[in-house]
Amino acid sequence: LSEYHPLTKFADYPPQLASLNLDVAVAPLAQVPFNQGKSNLRLLEYGVLGIPVVCTDIEPYRSSPACCVANTPDAWIGALRERISDADAREAEGAAMRKWVQQHFLLENHLDEWLAAHLPS
Repeated sequence: LSEYHPLTKFADYPPQLASLNLDVAVAPLAQVPFNQGKSNLRLLEYGVLGIPVVCTDIEPYRSSPACCVANTPDAWIGALRERISDADAREAEGAAMRKWVQQHFLLENHLDEWLAAHLPS
């Protein structure tokens, strides 16, 4: 363990995550039914900060610009080494993650859809 961060208050979590200044985020999940039903919240948190993500190739993470890999040591090591060695590509992946979050997941960009779904016609 080279770095440890204690739990933070909910309101302090976004600035704390941003302050880590991560080059790459990893989001591993075991291939079990519970994880297949999870949300993509972890990708949204990293993505809005422009952090490229290497993650398990599992349903909640598909259809994103993240690098989805099989849960094998070779796949993970290869994907991480690619990102470590190419700062320009890593930066582009982070920008793609941010754009994906902004286009598809920010409430203010989808107010009409939410209002139509929740208000009577």
